[in-house]
Amino acid sequence: MTDGGMRFSVLGGLEWFSQGVALRIGRRRERLLLGLLLLDIGRVVPANRLIDLLWDEREPPSSARGSLQVHVSRLRGRFLEAEAARYGFALTRASDGYLVEGDPLAVDLHSFRSLVQKAERTDDAAERLRLIERALAEWGGPVLAGTASDALVRRLGTGFDEL
Repeated sequence: MTDGGMRFSVLGGLEWFSQGVALRIGRRRERLLLGLLLLDIGRVVPANRLIDLLWDEREPPSSARGSLQVHVSRLRGRFLEAEAARYGFALTRASDGYLVEGDPLAVDLHSFRSLVQKAERTDDAAERLRLIERALAEWGGPVLAGTASDALVRRLGTGFDEL
């Protein structure tokens, strides 16, 4: 977890905080795009996959790739406004996709996963309980609930809900 820096929530909805203050993210597809990139923070998400997920319940329009670039550009503007680079975060293009670079533990989902994995590895019952309690404090609900369609929430969140 970051100390008073930048923090993202994708569990139970999408939120972005800087110094504990909630930041405005933008339009629905920009919010969803940020959420999708945060699910795979540090890894390139191919543009075709992003297009498929952003238009999940219908056929993407012929202008989808251009629309994706516009959404990325707007999100980059938000990253600049929030001085995300100061906290080690960037939205970049790589090969045929995009990625958010930064500390995965600043994203509630990845912090949750890390805490659960640590709890599974410890033999100390008191420590295991402490780690599980911290993990449960991160859990706000299904991945991208309220940001993605119900079908996409189910599609993306199955493995996380099981965890």
